[in-house]
Amino acid sequence: MGEIKSAWEIAREKADKLGELSPEERKKQIEDRCHLIGESLAEKYLTGGSTKSLEAELNKHGSEEKELITQAVVQRLIEEIDLEHGSVLDRISQGILNLIKIESAAETVDKITVLFQEYQAAEHRERQEIEKAGRAILHHLRISGTAVDKINIRAKNEWQKKLDQLIQPFEERLNRLKQELSS
Repeated sequence: MGEIKSAWEIAREKADKLGELSPEERKKQIEDRCHLIGESLAEKYLTGGSTKSLEAELNKHGSEEKELITQAVVQRLIEEIDLEHGSVLDRISQGILNLIKIESAAETVDKITVLFQEYQAAEHRERQEIEKAGRAILHHLRISGTAVDKINIRAKNEWQKKLDQLIQPFEERLNRLKQELSS
């Protein structure tokens, strides 16, 4: 009668039959694991983690893994830069600059900050023009005073298109700067 094998022994035999991973497969496996860790750390940072805790987590890994994880964190932070959500730009910039200690990265982050300021000013002007046009329409309809609190400028397709046209050149510039920061 044959001997009874444990699940571990069976699994071990199957693993032995598969053989060892090639160096390329092993490298890919490490890169994938580091990418997942990096994305997780970036999400943790974005939802309120500190730069010190981010650096502490990175220091738990060896130099090669730390570099791969840092690249993944930085890439994820760069992806989060968005003109529509300028309120988190300072936090993202701080995280990137703490991880990439290169002068060119600081210069690019400064360019992105200036771009955000330009966009906010242009958007503010456009919103004022749209609100003025909206008030004129309401005035023409003899609706004014306390009946009009705030105009929803996104309610009319024409106004939404104006805002979309406004953002397009800024997004193109932002994408070039994000690409510059990634490399």
